Amino acid sequence: MNQADIKILLVDDEPNVLKALTRLLKQYDPMSAGSGEEALELAENQAFDLVISDYRMPGMNGIDFLILFKRMQPDAIRIVLTGFADLEGAQHAINEAQVFRFINKPWSNLEIVNVVENGLVHKRMLMENRALADQVRAQQKLLDEKDALIKALEAEEPGITQVNWAEDGSIILDEQDLD
Repeated sequence: MNQADIKILLVDDEPNVLKALTRLLKQYDPMSAGSGEEALELAENQAFDLVISDYRMPGMNGIDFLILFKRMQPDAIRIVLTGFADLEGAQHAINEAQVFRFINKPWSNLEIVNVVENGLVHKRMLMENRALADQVRAQQKLLDEKDALIKALEAEEPGITQVNWAEDGSIILDEQDLD
């Protein structure tokens, strides 16, 4: 995944936090929103790979936003910024919004960059796993169709699918096969 193609959404009601995060993650050309409602509007028209949301915002809090965002874009990685420890809120976020990581305010720039990079690697692995699982299902469908054809042939002409092979790859015919 090319960094220029990665879409990141930053959601926080504090403009200075948005500016700091935008500077820190500028290689991804992030979009920002000052509220959950504004972010949901952006998410209606733009797919995002990763979203970082503040936990405490006026109106819609970060977890409620992420739950709604997850319904719209279930494959996006979700990260929460929080300035306080709230075990119940954390459990709710993990269970309902399937948050990838929590980052405490004030944060370390290195931590944010590492969490974003790890989140994007995690997403890439999930997408690759899904693609491989889809390939396996498609191949299994072809095998099932082939097996059904072989069974139909066998039902119509018993023994037709049985071939005796010689070591050199030639077919060994029995006397009765020649009749």
